[in-house]
Amino acid sequence: MYSSRFVALLLCGLPAAAGSYIVSLGGSYTYMVTASAVDAGGNTFLTGSRYAGAYSFTNPAHGFVSKVDPAGNVTLVATFGGEFSDQGNGIAVDASGNLYVAGTTSSPDFPLRGALQNVLGGAPGTGFVMKLKPDGTVLYSTFLGGTGGSSAVNAVTVDSLGNAYVTGSTYASDYPHTAGLPAPPGVEAGGGSNQIAFFAKISAAGDQILYGGGLAGLGRACGVGSTCFMSDVMNVGVAIAVDPAGNAYIGGNTFGTGLPTTPGALRTTGIGGFVAKVNAAGTGFVYVTLLGSANYYALPVSLSSSPGTAVYAIAADASGTAYICGNTADPNFPATAASFQPALLTGSWPDPYVAPPSDAFVAKLNPTGSAMEWATFLGGSGNDYAGSIAIDPVGDVWVAGATGSYDFPLARGPGEFLAELDASGQSLLFATTVATSTVGQMLAIDPAGTLHGATQSGTVYAYTPFEGALLFGVANAAGSAIGGIGRSVAPGEMISLYRLGPAISPVSAAFDAQGFLPTLSAGVQVEFNGTPVPLLYVSGSRIDAMVPLELAGAASALLRVVTNGVGLPDFPVVVQSTIPGVFENVLGYAAATNQDGTANSASNPAQSGSLVSIWVTGVGWTAPGADGQQATTAQPACSCSIGQYGLAQAIVPAYAGSAPGMVTGVVQINFPVTSSGYYYSLIVNGVPGPGFSLYVTP
Repeated sequence: MYSSRFVALLLCGLPAAAGSYIVSLGGSYTYMVTASAVDAGGNTFLTGSRYAGAYSFTNPAHGFVSKVDPAGNVTLVATFGGEFSDQGNGIAVDASGNLYVAGTTSSPDFPLRGALQNVLGGAPGTGFVMKLKPDGTVLYSTFLGGTGGSSAVNAVTVDSLGNAYVTGSTYASDYPHTAGLPAPPGVEAGGGSNQIAFFAKISAAGDQILYGGGLAGLGRACGVGSTCFMSDVMNVGVAIAVDPAGNAYIGGNTFGTGLPTTPGALRTTGIGGFVAKVNAAGTGFVYVTLLGSANYYALPVSLSSSPGTAVYAIAADASGTAYICGNTADPNFPATAASFQPALLTGSWPDPYVAPPSDAFVAKLNPTGSAMEWATFLGGSGNDYAGSIAIDPVGDVWVAGATGSYDFPLARGPGEFLAELDASGQSLLFATTVATSTVGQMLAIDPAGTLHGATQSGTVYAYTPFEGALLFGVANAAGSAIGGIGRSVAPGEMISLYRLGPAISPVSAAFDAQGFLPTLSAGVQVEFNGTPVPLLYVSGSRIDAMVPLELAGAASALLRVVTNGVGLPDFPVVVQSTIPGVFENVLGYAAATNQDGTANSASNPAQSGSLVSIWVTGVGWTAPGADGQQATTAQPACSCSIGQYGLAQAIVPAYAGSAPGMVTGVVQINFPVTSSGYYYSLIVNGVPGPGFSLYVTP
């Protein structure tokens, strides 16, 4: 059985580049990082859960705390928990280096010390809060959220005196509440249950609830039908901040109507994302305001509402203003006219019960909660959201999130994004998209202006904007997301290198008079084992290059990016025989042409039985050709076939080889489609690879 004692381990990290680093918590454990914090000295702290081996009921995940120093060394990993599952959801650090961790546990033997609540609530879990010394020693540890139902503590922050502020959700009616603050019940008079967004302030010693309360919109706002009106109404606190005066700011979401907003608030009716400001005395609200009103749900029957606006993160400054980010599909979200993007990019939407693609939003709410100082949409034509927000020393606002938009502003393609808005919200100073599991959605900024981030899988980075560059990893240029800080490559593969670096106007390379791509573009070179390789595209965030054919048979290689003569540290990669990827268009379908040479599309599908051409890379090159050379003739170069969903027999291509006009390493495959087929897979050397979609008509 897992020990409930706190366990601390000293570990070593990877070498760091000057002013930046990227390191993985890694080891033999699987990590899910949920929150991060940074102190004045530039140390990064993380929490979440981890487990060894295969996750199961008998091998559950347990909570952890990690510290990464400014040089990128992992100096502390402390684990905590009981016999069942435990997870940290929020983390904060005070001026003395003490850590505050909030989360959820289902372990009755969770390690408690000086507990304010020592009884576990209902399934599936109960919230907890704990305070630790810098060395991981527990100062206090308590369940929190009530005993009459399940609960979770989702976020924590701390003031200059060491008082902790938390928010979360609960179904229990005995959650912490004090005079002057509302306390809606978790159980209705008729016996039904509701989830309450609760919040509390805990004394520095952990021996007293200084104040507590709850917020909830309890009016059902779903579709018609009795099942809808018997369902629970969910309300949740997701983020919390505190200003130097001691005012607390709660960001949350309500799935019901009737949230008790305050007179004169920005929006007094609506649904979805909300912000509340608790006065420093804890005797009442400065304001409670909703942010949106759109509610999308399917008729005629829906078990729950579907608000158009959601809050994910919140920050506050010394002037008493709140900074909020999240996502919204509400065209009436209160964006300001002079902001960077004042309108939802999707524009009008024909169906009031189906949400349009959402944009991220970033907003600055005035100290009284009566108006936006500024608020902006941020996104493209796909689904986008901002999951983390931080303010740098000059007042610029940084957000990290994810985008499904090929037209995300200033960036290239879907993935995770990092963006900087100026203090007025009118200008987007910087934006980059990188592969999934790269910049993450846990962002903090230290007093020196260094960005600290983490991914859910446990990759941690620090980066001082526009000073040098930071290489995150490598991916097949046709797809295949990065997995951590190491990456495999295949000979002849077109790869994308994702990095944070100085802004560079994007440059697409062209073949020279001899039919070769350049190895130097916009002052950038990519080297494998010290030899420059052909480049296709260069920007501040992404570089597309060709892996040299000469790596065939090698087990590993050293990759290096050099910008204006200054090189990043060597980046080790593993060499594999194949890492296939299928090139796609902006809609996520294969970039394909029909037999007549026209683009395959919804309005121009391929006829059943006709040939369709797709393009792939990373399949293992066997045809003649040199690195970076333009192919001029058709030469078989791929042991490839095509699988079709629901079809037992693989489709034999009419051709699979070099693509005339394209660079050596890109393979063209021509194969017949069938009337029942729209989803296919690439098979290389008999091994199934990535799937892809086509438009086909009988």
